[in-house]
Amino acid sequence: MLTTCVPQASNACTLWAAAGDAVAGKGTLIAKNRDWTPDQTQELRIVHPPKGYSSVSLVAGGGSEPGTKAGINEHGLVIVSATAGQYSRDERRSNPQKPGLLRSLLAECASVDEVLAKHDYFRRPVFYLMADRTAIAILEVDGDGRMHVEKRHFGSLSHTNHFRYLDARAMRPPAPSSTTRLSRIEQLLKEHKGPFTHGDFIRFSEDRNAGPDNSIWRQGSEPAKTRTLATWILAVPRHGSPVLYLKTADPGQPEKTCTLVISDALKMNSGAIPLDSTPCKGVHSTP
Repeated sequence: MLTTCVPQASNACTLWAAAGDAVAGKGTLIAKNRDWTPDQTQELRIVHPPKGYSSVSLVAGGGSEPGTKAGINEHGLVIVSATAGQYSRDERRSNPQKPGLLRSLLAECASVDEVLAKHDYFRRPVFYLMADRTAIAILEVDGDGRMHVEKRHFGSLSHTNHFRYLDARAMRPPAPSSTTRLSRIEQLLKEHKGPFTHGDFIRFSEDRNAGPDNSIWRQGSEPAKTRTLATWILAVPRHGSPVLYLKTADPGQPEKTCTLVISDALKMNSGAIPLDSTPCKGVHSTP
């Protein structure tokens, strides 16, 4: 989340997804590049709540905004989020909201439609991208609690850190990084020939077309500047187990990757899965 009252490039994300005939196998694909100042580490965690559905989640530790940043549950529902950067951190926090909202949605909902039915849960400015086995959707929520939904059973969707659908004239202008990243991911999606594969989305996640601060994969032009700390990409088939590709770039650590069969992971006990462990080496996705 932003820590000042002016829009800037920090604490941002690039989100994109595809569904139906646009995907090889006609399931869904959903991706998030998570950008943050380099003061956090990432953990892949299995969650078996006392009540509700089990999930696999990306959890950030340290820094000013730790917590769950992306997840998939046992029904194949995937949810990722992005900061509404046209609001300050204080503005985004001004409305009370259910604590641990993303974690709660994964435990309570089995589909995109069930998430979108939870109208009373969404009170703060935020962007969500979600997918199940047949649908993808973007949810925008502004500071007045207004919501807009874009849902698809075929085609693609993308989002960064500024409002695309709700009227944003009274808000701060979008940050240049947000508009640049959105333009680039839209270009990559539009120019691609044929159905998307897991490997295609992995390639998109590595794109460095606009330099260290404005690319989809951000390296940061200075040591303390925002950079991409994680890539989270799910291939969710119509039938069978989803497969996760996760790449982390924790500060001061070598990059790590994990390709995980979700059904296998959910058989494990609650807790963290090291990215160099056997479950992360069970399948291989070639970009």
